[in-house]
Amino acid sequence: MKAILIDDEALALNYLEHQLRKLGEFEIIGKYTDPLLGKQRVEETEADIVFLDIHIPELSGIELAEMLLEQRPDLQVVFVTAYDKYAIKAFELNALDYVLKPIQLDRLRLTARRLDARRKPRTASVVTEQSWSILMFDAFRIFEGVRELAPLQWRTAKAQEIFFYLLHHRGKVVSKATLIELLWPEFDLDRAYPQLYTAVYHIRKMLEPFSRERILLQNTADGYLLRLDGVYLDADEFDHFIQAGIEVSEYTVPEYERILKLFKSEYLEGYDYVWAELERQRFQLHWIRLKLNLVHWYMENEAYEQAFKHIEQVCTRYPLEEQAQLLYMKISDRMGFHFLVQRQYLLLETVMEAEVSEKPGQEVMKWYKDWDKKRQKG
Repeated sequence: MKAILIDDEALALNYLEHQLRKLGEFEIIGKYTDPLLGKQRVEETEADIVFLDIHIPELSGIELAEMLLEQRPDLQVVFVTAYDKYAIKAFELNALDYVLKPIQLDRLRLTARRLDARRKPRTASVVTEQSWSILMFDAFRIFEGVRELAPLQWRTAKAQEIFFYLLHHRGKVVSKATLIELLWPEFDLDRAYPQLYTAVYHIRKMLEPFSRERILLQNTADGYLLRLDGVYLDADEFDHFIQAGIEVSEYTVPEYERILKLFKSEYLEGYDYVWAELERQRFQLHWIRLKLNLVHWYMENEAYEQAFKHIEQVCTRYPLEEQAQLLYMKISDRMGFHFLVQRQYLLLETVMEAEVSEKPGQEVMKWYKDWDKKRQKG
């Protein structure tokens, strides 16, 4: 479904695009903060639906919708707004839907179902499929719907590592030579290839109860391809959010909160594979960055309890992260918890001495000494 988005706030516009793309049912063919440019784009294209903010300066969304529907009676309109006083007028225009900000993904799914019902009335019975999901931030777990499937029982450690390596490179061909170099570097090829084929055979047997055309291990001319069809991965959703570059705002805070909860533990925690370490560190750094972004936003809006909750989680998981430790102390000070400032600084000194044989950095030391002097004078 081809969609055009119109909202005078760029942050809200980007967030709406992010949410719609996650549904996978909409092709975003234009997004505009200028309603007149948006109107022109709708008139020039075969857009199926326009998501339109009602409260737009100079030209209200209601007025714009009336203009568009006069020229395109078949156009579907979804009003998106932070206000609910326009609802009656919106539905007088026969709008498809009326969605309040901040926009939740489940609410947009309902919009998509309404659009589908208008476009293609269903006469046949609907066949529903259980959704599949794989969690890679919570050890490793597979779910069919809400039911967790039994853990995979591997015949050999080599077969297990090949499976995780292919999953790590899902959707890409991994050559046989790469797998042999990774797992049997000391073997000559006459010995290595039988080992590889045996391990792959065990993987196929292991996946039989789970596959049902969902988790597919395919042969190619040079190697193997692990393909996931309709399977949700928490790591993929987290990555999509990172790539979207969503800034923190009043509209995006709920999504930040939800995304950060996905990171229950490290990427493939419990599987000590050297090749996974870079990806593990990448996710760590992004999680810390998103957390700190959210903490700063809460501080700017004087929501210190929320800021404290998040910064405490970062400090607990990564005690050597000095910027997080400094924020912890600053928030504790603003909340009047002076004993926590002292405790956290002493804890940081102890951990850094034990782990890296160093003292806290100059910025942290200076802030703490200045704080301590003010406290003693006061």
